Amino acid sequence: MMKSEVAILEKLFIKSGEIIDVRRWDGGNMYEIDVQLPKVDFGKWSKVKSIKCRVGNLHYTDYTPAIWNSEEKTCTLYIDTSHSGQGSNWAKLQQEGNIVHYLKIEDEKHIPLGNHLVFLGDQTAIGHFCALKQLAAVQTQISGIITFNDQRTADAFLDNCAWLPLTTSIGYESLYEETENFLNKNRFNYDELVFYIVGNSEMVVRLRRSIKAHGISPVQIKSKGFWH
Repeated sequence: MMKSEVAILEKLFIKSGEIIDVRRWDGGNMYEIDVQLPKVDFGKWSKVKSIKCRVGNLHYTDYTPAIWNSEEKTCTLYIDTSHSGQGSNWAKLQQEGNIVHYLKIEDEKHIPLGNHLVFLGDQTAIGHFCALKQLAAVQTQISGIITFNDQRTADAFLDNCAWLPLTTSIGYESLYEETENFLNKNRFNYDELVFYIVGNSEMVVRLRRSIKAHGISPVQIKSKGFWH
């Protein structure tokens, strides 16, 4: 099948929106892309979502819509471009006025549960954590740790996502150590905690194992892994 024929076939299924702003963080590896999606009813959202964006010819990548505005029909995609791939290349080329094509928007399994949410993850999890924060009740306590590849990006996170009250670390080993410290510090409050682990799949497996080793029920551990 010729590429032109694939493109025509593809148009039968894809939807579109418009990019209204792009912000590149200090450090250069994180992009915030604001998208307007006129046909999406954000007011009905009660779970974290994923949007399957077209980033190349017949190639789609899942991102988590965050910081959505129901009236303006906009949301923000946080995209980590520190790894090579079509998604990273696509994000770096985006600018205001570009058309974004997507196949569908789906429910994720995660909803905010309990009075104290603990977020653990890497820089690919920013959008996911922002979405959980937006869905959580105002009185919900949020804490946790998010790890970055470098200090500049970690500092940029504190500047650009001040609404996420998370401790930053550099590298996965630091994240594992800080998680153990958190678990030991909160050992008398385990029943009050619900953990959300998001990011690199190997990291997710290791953190789940570590948390369960403290006697915490698997019901209190929610996770989503990404292959980089």
